[in-house]
Amino acid sequence: MAKLAVIGLGEMGLLHAGLFSALQDQPIRLASEEDGLLARLARKIMPRASVYQDYNEMIAREELDAVVITTPVQTHARIILDILERSPGLSMFVEQPLAATYAEARKVCEAARQSSGIHMVGFQRRYAATFKRARELLANGNIGTPWYFKSYYLMSDVFKKEHGWRFKSETGGVMLAAGPHLLDLIIWIFGEPSSVTGVSRRFVSEEVEDFVHCSMSFPSNLAGYADISWSVRNFRVPAFYIEVEGTNGKLHVSDSFLNIQLDNEGPDLPAGTHVLSRPVIQPSVPFHLGAPEFCLEDQQFLSALEMKRQPENDFSEATKVNFWIDRIRNS
Repeated sequence: MAKLAVIGLGEMGLLHAGLFSALQDQPIRLASEEDGLLARLARKIMPRASVYQDYNEMIAREELDAVVITTPVQTHARIILDILERSPGLSMFVEQPLAATYAEARKVCEAARQSSGIHMVGFQRRYAATFKRARELLANGNIGTPWYFKSYYLMSDVFKKEHGWRFKSETGGVMLAAGPHLLDLIIWIFGEPSSVTGVSRRFVSEEVEDFVHCSMSFPSNLAGYADISWSVRNFRVPAFYIEVEGTNGKLHVSDSFLNIQLDNEGPDLPAGTHVLSRPVIQPSVPFHLGAPEFCLEDQQFLSALEMKRQPENDFSEATKVNFWIDRIRNS
């Protein structure tokens, strides 16, 4: 059984603390939180846990197998590099994205190569049943050769200037806060693009972008675009969507459903329209807290620790997302 500690006790920190505690049938007893108010709240929620203010002190004093890093993205590189210097063999699960810039991500990735630990980044949409099945159907050639796609990640969060992390330049705006989820899905499904062109707009915020549109081309002649915004009305729950046109049909996929239309019989499905809803294809999970994919990715990390094998979404894979975020911004 792995001895874990959580660094950062905001929403995602508490979510993962609950999941890892449930999955191992053992409450997490170690955590670190710099913010005094959050630390006091965490002690009430996790009364049996020791909550350090300094993660370096926690790592120096405690014998740990792994840490779960859920701090703001601009702190990721500093924390990871500190850990790799002080405890090279310590494994890490990091909430996405890996770092704030590609330069930081590359530095982290290079340092991690000297480590014997397991390193995973939490791109949980890879574990969503609809997107996982869509990737399989596309890879098997059911819609033929994909030639065009459109995608979006939209939410209804920002419509007036307020206080908070979303409006501060160091947090990176919607591109860094939300973009990594969709970009990782695109790279995971289609591979890395060969070129990108981006456009951004500040509709509400003064320092950061509220909307990003990027066009992409791929070595296979596939072309498409992605829209990312937190300022679109009528999205009470954040929404992911990808639509793909191919030589033998069309595929639509969201968090809720997968719809595939085939002109002719494919390797997995007969010709015609097929609709698969999430509840039908979602694998069971041992514990529900947040969406099922959070539990599935935490299971994957525990499995990687046990098998001592790097997971698919390791630091090297996550660095690709930072690379293309920087390319989109620079364009």
